[in-house]
Amino acid sequence: MNEPRKPRPIRSRQAKLAAIGAGALLFAGFALAPAAVGAAAPPVYPAAEVHKPSPIPDRMILIPTATPATGQRVSWRAEATADTAQAQILEAPRALGQVAPAPGAVATVPAIASTPVNTTLGYASTYHTVEFTGLKPNTRYTYRVGDGTNWSAWTDFTTAADGFEPFSFIYYGDAQNYIDSAVPRVFRQAFADRPQAKAIVNAGDLIDSANSEEQWGQWFKAGGFIDGQVNNISIPGNHEYSGGLSTFWRPQFPYPDNGPGDAELKQTVYTLDYQGVRFIGLDSNVQSNAALMAAQTTWLEGLLKDNPNKWTVVTFHHPVYSTTGTRNNPNVRAQWAPLLEKYGVDLVLQGHDHSYGRGNQVAARKSATVHNGVAYVVSVSGGKMYALNGGENWTGNGAEVRSSSQNTQLYQLIDVADDTITFEARYANGEHHDGFTIRKNDKGERTVNEIRTAENTVGEQVTVDKTSVRRLEQVKVSAYGYDPGEKVAVWWREQDDDDARRGGGGRNGTLIGYEKADELGRLEETVRVPVLVKKNGTYVVYLDSQNQKITSPAITVTK
Repeated sequence: MNEPRKPRPIRSRQAKLAAIGAGALLFAGFALAPAAVGAAAPPVYPAAEVHKPSPIPDRMILIPTATPATGQRVSWRAEATADTAQAQILEAPRALGQVAPAPGAVATVPAIASTPVNTTLGYASTYHTVEFTGLKPNTRYTYRVGDGTNWSAWTDFTTAADGFEPFSFIYYGDAQNYIDSAVPRVFRQAFADRPQAKAIVNAGDLIDSANSEEQWGQWFKAGGFIDGQVNNISIPGNHEYSGGLSTFWRPQFPYPDNGPGDAELKQTVYTLDYQGVRFIGLDSNVQSNAALMAAQTTWLEGLLKDNPNKWTVVTFHHPVYSTTGTRNNPNVRAQWAPLLEKYGVDLVLQGHDHSYGRGNQVAARKSATVHNGVAYVVSVSGGKMYALNGGENWTGNGAEVRSSSQNTQLYQLIDVADDTITFEARYANGEHHDGFTIRKNDKGERTVNEIRTAENTVGEQVTVDKTSVRRLEQVKVSAYGYDPGEKVAVWWREQDDDDARRGGGGRNGTLIGYEKADELGRLEETVRVPVLVKKNGTYVVYLDSQNQKITSPAITVTK
């Protein structure tokens, strides 16, 4: 067996001091060791130089169209004129470089917009937009952008399927602060966990100062190459506003112009259908403008009422139920929450509160681990944190917090399948924080199921329609939290059966039979009270399966 090699001892005082100095320089990346004798601290490299545009394209980002199976937009920044800004595209080849594309394979597409934005760093940044049309569904393409001489790298994307196909997307709460230092590791870890993701949802406050060229430059650098190959679905937060919407927003994010029709809401309120999911973006920054809120509310109801998709995801910045401080958004809650519940929206993805909170309306609760309502989520990806408020805004408005976290950066991974959406929140270091699975059948019925633990799969979770019965009377029994089709043994047992309370075999129990959970993980059966029961005796219905061992409340036999 080979043993680890032992280090050679440091024999001189000078060598020891040198080792200590090197260790100080390396410790956690912080400058703990003294600078060289007589040396001044290096100057800060000017932001105007760091973020200055050139003829070489940067800040490339995929922007979805309203028809993502056949169309795609890309925006980028470069020193190029409106008549030279262009893109080239072809179906993704096996090789490029020395391998030239076949004649006619490359299409050149002129930019549809070139918009200069005056910046805080003393120069203008010009953003260009190209739209690719007539693409094939579910097809991988390679594109580059430039001016005909100065080009970006070739970058790939895949169009949406024409109809439902399983896919994944990523969701972030506010980046906003420490964008150049703390945010990049979150974006990179999320992409490492879901490199196949087809979209990234940002729930507002991407930056802190609406018109800061430096911060927008930091945000694009944090995403890097990811932005050029994964569709971006963002809505503005309050920090994208400063005396009006950021001058950067529309040039950078030329989203579909299919909102309510108000000029102020153009490309901040929009919708698209992607492989069986209807994404809806709303602008909650106009809560004090009754006309703009009413326009969005009417538009939202129309999209929810006439929705051919099985799944619906809505995103806006200010939460329906705030998780921190004394924050409250009554206009959002009063106007939008009833529609979200009425039409069965699956996920509501929000930001603003710089903490994590996930929950639902109390009325939707079906068991300790299952509800059938909307899943509301608030999250944060940046380094600015607020303290939790104990869920007061939730409980004070008929809702409940099921999971929360403070002083943590998070990213969320959402996997969409035919009958399920799986949601997981992870910390910046990749560790699990929270998760649940939404199951939905073709009738639109739904259950939202917590991840199972040893603690939440036992105890009194079976409901019955009566707790006072007679011999041979029927009792309706229901329970949740099973896998679809899971086999469940139904027992009638004395309440004081110690072995039953421990989840054991229990000689005093009567096996009623075996049942199977339905496609949503529900068990709903009618149980007949056995004839051999004691008058005034107390019993429980005990459900035993591979994943759960749960009981009903006490049932008393009267005669």
